[in-house]
Amino acid sequence: MNTLCFLAPPYPTYINGRAHCFKKGKKHIKRVFTVFDLLVVKSGVIYMCENGVNYDVKEGQYIILAPGLEHFSYKPCDTDTHYYWLHFDIDVHYELKEVADINWGMIIKQEKTGIEAAKHVLHIPRYGTLINEKFIDSEITRLFSLDSSNKPEKRLKEQIIFQEILLQLQSDAIRIPTSAEQVTKHAIAFIQANYYKETIKMDNLSKELLLHPDYITRCMQKTLGVTPMHYLTSYRLTKAKNFLSNTNEKLDSISRQIGIQDSAYFTRVFKKNEGITPSDFRRLARREGK
Repeated sequence: MNTLCFLAPPYPTYINGRAHCFKKGKKHIKRVFTVFDLLVVKSGVIYMCENGVNYDVKEGQYIILAPGLEHFSYKPCDTDTHYYWLHFDIDVHYELKEVADINWGMIIKQEKTGIEAAKHVLHIPRYGTLINEKFIDSEITRLFSLDSSNKPEKRLKEQIIFQEILLQLQSDAIRIPTSAEQVTKHAIAFIQANYYKETIKMDNLSKELLLHPDYITRCMQKTLGVTPMHYLTSYRLTKAKNFLSNTNEKLDSISRQIGIQDSAYFTRVFKKNEGITPSDFRRLARREGK
């Protein structure tokens, strides 16, 4: 099966989803759908046919059925088969490309500037095995747990969780040289061990790994789709969100503990990346935890 390729942002829009079970002897209906249908099999096998090609989607595997292409079960399930279905749509142009036509390393289309957002070309195989099955399962469970609420923030959170699921599928799909993976692994380890130091810079990373900064940056962009400094910021904010959610520490204390001495600058960075201030994030986190 080919690969789904699209420019992001904007990201695909999650519509709805459910956990379901095909009892032994049951089949998926024949239809031509108007949106994408992501099926993730928990146990058993779904025998799907799309556009005349058969796919045996087994436990720990997934398939993304494309709109406009006829799909159905080409034979009944051999046993009770449990799976998740998630419907989503893409409002921008997308392509269904063959693997040989894809440059897996080049997912960054445009770096962000002061007035333009970064853009990425995501490549998600439409049929494959889940590399991080536990993560996907936990995120889908989180996604479905929001379904019963009609609060606007719940609908927005659904979109964020769904993006995480797609980004994990993208991460699982990237094809890069082993050397780049190793460089990225060492760079991440260094950043996570030193994120709290205000002085951590590309020069520090370069000296630690004994590699040129540009090469380290290329490796991390190929592997994760971000630069080392972008990863550092993201990791710092992850630590900050943990402090905000689980402690009563003041913002200036949290800021210093993640390597940012200026709490006002910390607030600006947090709002730029998360869309809300640290104080608002703390209030929302505590309200959600009740």
